[in-house]
Amino acid sequence: MSEQTTEIAYIPLASGLDLSSGDTQKMLEETLGTIKSQPGCKSLFWGRQIEHPDVMQMVIDWESIESHKDFMNSPSYGPFIERLKPLLAGPPHLLHVKLPSQSPFSHPGAAPITECISMYFEPSYSTASYDPNWAKFKEGVEQMAKEAQGLTGGWGVEDVKHTVFGKEGEEGEGKLFWAVIGWPSVDAHMKFRETEEFKKVIPYLREGPKALEVHHVAFQKF
Repeated sequence: MSEQTTEIAYIPLASGLDLSSGDTQKMLEETLGTIKSQPGCKSLFWGRQIEHPDVMQMVIDWESIESHKDFMNSPSYGPFIERLKPLLAGPPHLLHVKLPSQSPFSHPGAAPITECISMYFEPSYSTASYDPNWAKFKEGVEQMAKEAQGLTGGWGVEDVKHTVFGKEGEEGEGKLFWAVIGWPSVDAHMKFRETEEFKKVIPYLREGPKALEVHHVAFQKF
């Protein structure tokens, strides 16, 4: 039986779109409701990237990747995407990751701010080579980052383009490790980055990936 899979969806919005009122709010709520009502959908978080507010991000836990694929292959999926088009500046970008079942995203997702980390590796990179680094980084953050409110991470299911989403240019495909850390605020994360403790743990995270991207989202649970 397939394991729980987390879908990460990056959705480029029309510039300056207001999602908090009127027809756009109604359309957003209908969209989120349609996803949440699908068989196999366990939880759904959404929010705009703080650094890039015209990018909405969704994090959706599915019972299995087949549950998501069943939705995408259903007769209702095409009309569902068509209804979204007035909100979009471009096509959504979807990927899947496997997060540890003992550390569901709902814990860091419940924090006011979530730091999202995308790390890209060469296609031939051995995932087992990086796992000890992540374990040491995770242990260090849990012990030394007093304001951190939970963290988890896991490998992507598919190879992905290893460029920062929303920027021009491609460097090819590679493995993805995706991680999240909950914080009370962006400022709390930035202050931790200035500490000696951060300098001790960050080498574990950076040793291995050939590219790394970080942003923040104020996720809401639908």
